[in-house]
Amino acid sequence: MTQSISLKVPEELDHPLFFPEKETILEKERFAGWSGTIPFEAFPYELLYYNNVEAYAPWTNGALHIKELLEKWKVIDSECSLLFSERKVGQTLGLMKQGIGLFLTAVFWMHEKPVVLSDFRAKIESFTNIPVNLAERLSFILARPAFFHSYRQLSELFREFEKQYVKFMIKNRNSQKNV
Repeated sequence: MTQSISLKVPEELDHPLFFPEKETILEKERFAGWSGTIPFEAFPYELLYYNNVEAYAPWTNGALHIKELLEKWKVIDSECSLLFSERKVGQTLGLMKQGIGLFLTAVFWMHEKPVVLSDFRAKIESFTNIPVNLAERLSFILARPAFFHSYRQLSELFREFEKQYVKFMIKNRNSQKNV
């Protein structure tokens, strides 16, 4: 039997788009290991981590999980594209929230850090292997998540990030061979 626990939204994850309420409920057992079926927009591993609850910390092996995150984005991307082409803008917010969550997760995990939403601009500035002007572009997307221009920007960020990720993996593979 799974046990649900109530968690306060920590200061690090306090953002009205993702957490309009100050508390959330998670099934702790689901996050003892890696699960590709988790809802990334809710940052469950980070919620547990910042609340000092023992759980899997995927950012410690972040590069291993990024390929899966990028695959999830491709599904969301095609759904968003269809909705925007059919002018069903009102139905895109949930998908965009998932996409933004996936993107933030991928960027932070590639740098072996848990996601931080409250001061993401300062954190991102210290990262390497990220798209140009990432903090400004993310701020634009977060301010207007259901707009078509935000979707196009997020799509482009994912494309640029995927290139950075491939370079990162090749570089790390080559450095491991030379050891």
